Amino acid sequence: ACTALVALLVALVALVLAQRLGLLYQLLHQVDPQSPRHGGELVAEVLKAHGVQFLFTLAGGHISPILVASEKLGIRVVDTRHEATAVFAADAVSTLSGGRIGVAAVTAGPGVTNTVTAIKNAQMAESPVLLLGGAAASLQKGRGALQDIDQLSLFR
Repeated sequence: ACTALVALLVALVALVLAQRLGLLYQLLHQVDPQSPRHGGELVAEVLKAHGVQFLFTLAGGHISPILVASEKLGIRVVDTRHEATAVFAADAVSTLSGGRIGVAAVTAGPGVTNTVTAIKNAQMAESPVLLLGGAAASLQKGRGALQDIDQLSLFR
């Protein structure tokens, strides 16, 4: 019984260590090396399918694949000078188009936190606004990655 308990503890420690090193993530999320597509294209296709004509942004590395793919599909990407301005513009599109969804995309961390006032304004006005926020790579979360913060708790 004692040997089984030690074996169970060793297995548990190994599992926790594998998770902390990102090994479990790598096993569960395999990249298809044959695929010529990336996630930005998938996001852009969904936006296009829902009639999005404008994507407001303050460009950044975390979201650049979305911006490039959106332009290729004919969605007009409008770069602003501040993240809040991108959300305010998305809110304006929503309001002026009779309820069509307004979309903004910003980079992770401070890019997302800079949108709080504009998002709250859209919420209070009951405007349909979609905010796409970049994020650190999953393998780097919690390890000091650039602009890695808990963004979802901010909006809860």
